[in-house]
Amino acid sequence: MWPGNDNVPDARQNETLTFLIKSQRRVIAHCEKLLAADGLPADDRKRLLRLRNAAEAALAGLTLTEAA
Repeated sequence: MWPGNDNVPDARQNETLTFLIKSQRRVIAHCEKLLAADGLPADDRKRLLRLRNAAEAALAGLTLTEAA
């Protein structure tokens, strides 16, 4: 525990959760931007789709955690 302030760990957890949610949203937005490009090789498109899907799944989990 933090001396003199029992709320610090909760605040730190909330800051971390907020950071992770924003990070996943940035990953999704970046993937969407790249996927919109013309002439993207099929392998790159597959990789970006996997990355975007993983980020969306992580975001869903983080959002559930935030709501709890």
